[in-house]
Amino acid sequence: MKRDGRREDAASTSPVAVYAERAERFDREAAAKAATVRAYGTWRLVVFAAAVAGAWWQVASGQGTAAWAVLAGSAVAFTVLVVRQRAVRQRLRRAEFMADFNRAGIARVERRWADLPPAPRFTAPASHDYATDLDLYGDASLLRLVGTCGTAPGWRTLQLWLLGRADAAIIALRQEAVREMAAAMDFRDRLAAEARLAEASTPGQEASAPGQSASASRSGAASHRIDPDAPTERFLRWAEGDSWLRNHRWVLITASVLTPVNLAAIALFVVGTVPTAVLAWLLLSSVLVRMLRRKAIRQVFAEAGDGESGVRRYGGLLGHLHDAPLESCYMTRIRQRIGDGPRAAPQEIARLRRLLDLADVRRSPLFHLPLAIVLHWDVHVLAALEHWKARSGRRVRDWLEAVGEAEALAALAAAAADHPDWTVPALDRDARTLRARSLGHPLLAPATCVRNDVEVGPAGSFLLVTGSNMSGKSTLLRAVGLNAVLAQAGGPVCADELRIPPMRVVTSMRVEDSVTGGVSFFMAGLHRLKEVVEAARFGGNSPPRPDSPSSGAGAPCTLYLLDEILRGTNSAERRIAARTVLRHLLETNAIGAVTTHDLSLADAEDLVARAVAMHFTESVGDGADGLAFDYRLRPGIATSTNALKLLEMVGLGPDAGG
Repeated sequence: MKRDGRREDAASTSPVAVYAERAERFDREAAAKAATVRAYGTWRLVVFAAAVAGAWWQVASGQGTAAWAVLAGSAVAFTVLVVRQRAVRQRLRRAEFMADFNRAGIARVERRWADLPPAPRFTAPASHDYATDLDLYGDASLLRLVGTCGTAPGWRTLQLWLLGRADAAIIALRQEAVREMAAAMDFRDRLAAEARLAEASTPGQEASAPGQSASASRSGAASHRIDPDAPTERFLRWAEGDSWLRNHRWVLITASVLTPVNLAAIALFVVGTVPTAVLAWLLLSSVLVRMLRRKAIRQVFAEAGDGESGVRRYGGLLGHLHDAPLESCYMTRIRQRIGDGPRAAPQEIARLRRLLDLADVRRSPLFHLPLAIVLHWDVHVLAALEHWKARSGRRVRDWLEAVGEAEALAALAAAAADHPDWTVPALDRDARTLRARSLGHPLLAPATCVRNDVEVGPAGSFLLVTGSNMSGKSTLLRAVGLNAVLAQAGGPVCADELRIPPMRVVTSMRVEDSVTGGVSFFMAGLHRLKEVVEAARFGGNSPPRPDSPSSGAGAPCTLYLLDEILRGTNSAERRIAARTVLRHLLETNAIGAVTTHDLSLADAEDLVARAVAMHFTESVGDGADGLAFDYRLRPGIATSTNALKLLEMVGLGPDAGG
């Protein structure tokens, strides 16, 4: 498969240079907005001082009416300045976040992990097929490299995509959207900024002061987004729940009748037609009705209002997606889910916010009590809220899922933009091998990443990789696995070309013993290998496990990646056990690669013909830096070892010590 045409001019346009230029541009924009914010602050002080001085002068000169006019005019001017300053401050923070996002892009390209934003504190699901072995989680991990998400739905979606393969048709749609988004840098910058503004506006989050760098406030936003999105979940429970008024229709009927009666009685009382006793009895009836259901209605308001803040903050994000200038099928479907016209998600969330602002009148008892008694305010507002819930309540979860999918697509698109020399993989249902040209490890910096041509398969054979310590065997396995994971998530891959069949990736690399569980290192390795063999036997048709999410796609084969099988026992028994495991795997439809230090592992007659032997080597010189690795994959079995040389290099050679 040829590279995307966009990559042909990669040499002339460095991603680092592009990010640096954009960060500088947004820094200038932020500086201009900060100056405007300060100017509005100064004018507010001027207007306030002028209002006080003018009013005092008018009162001192005996012109009280003019003083009130001065105060009223000043109040209007002050309010306008406050509103405009708030809008500019929002644009300032957006520009700061966009500048910071581009600086993070430079850190991603150069793999400066310490300069990247904190990632969510996710942990690998227990016994997942590959999450721990392939470094999906951690400080220097795949999730942190491609994780440009800013919201909880975005992080959840990206994690699910990386943990489980998608159907080939869905992958094709994601690839199309990723290609389009990779070139739409303005859209992605704004999406990232809106996501971070949403998280920064979460209750309990400290907003950065005008002029404060986005990076200073980002750590707060990051620390919030890794926690469960409890407010949103509370709101969803209310939005998707049953209507309270539907089961208490008499409350709404009574309020609908008493409200016009109360208004008419008050009007007639004012003109002297209705006596005081009649009005008093009517209002007393309203008080009794209110008292009967006051606590229940207050609880419903609490359920809606408590979690609404968790949804309201997504208004800007949804508005940005609603207006997205993107035409891929996936993004078109996302816009369709968000909706159009007066019932689109941004408009509906704005309408919900206005309704809950009306409900917040309850916070001012002196103002709220007359409205509650005379107009049955709470019942009518609740009726409007439940009408909104009936119309849009069950759409909210889909809106948030659309946000999450858009952010996950943008994260994969950022990986494509960061690496113009990566390519879009081909998922071929008829392929019998994983075939890669110039395949590299995605987590290594481009300047140090050595690429190799690799072919794994077909079924009935296995790639046997040998080599001395530190030569690159484990790195090769992880490069194969990580690129397969990226390919089946819909993202770009670190290769010039990659063609794979749909597959389930299973690994055995980092095996851990358990003292508390009474499991030795060797036994833990056996348990893991049993899981690998079972996955190979069942392939993509095995029952899905809770910790291995998938979109339901079937797969004709399994890709197994085994690093140093069964360390932890004597060489003879390990060799016999490893050969037995390989024979089980070769009887299945699986394809795979195995690394080993044991050069005689595949010497058995039935394995020799089925092993495709490749190796890494090193050059040996004198002195402390006497080993040099080129990390190039070569045909055949390795013929060199370096354990004693490494022992000497760390000062533990035969002549070291006393």
